[in-house]
Amino acid sequence: MEWNNEKLNQAIKQFQDKASTDAEFRKIALESPSSAVKQVIGVDLPEGFKLQVVDNAGAHLTVVLPDLKGNEYELDETELQNVAGGYMLLYADDDGMPVYSKAKK
Repeated sequence: MEWNNEKLNQAIKQFQDKASTDAEFRKIALESPSSAVKQVIGVDLPEGFKLQVVDNAGAHLTVVLPDLKGNEYELDETELQNVAGGYMLLYADDDGMPVYSKAKK
């Protein structure tokens, strides 16, 4: 299977949905995320892909820090488009997807 953003987002949604309704699957997801992904979508994660699953356990907000970047950090294509278009990141929705807003002039 060739991975792209759309397939990744679909897999994450299926994974989260199953983990939120199936206690046994949730346990597997926490102990062996790769096995849980394969159980849901039937495909192994790409070699070298690291997946970490955290149990929210009633927290109000779980913050995931991005990788530390050096001074030579460059914006990716989406970030460039958002900056050029005057958008700003507001928050992540319930599915962890970024929610942007057009900046007011």
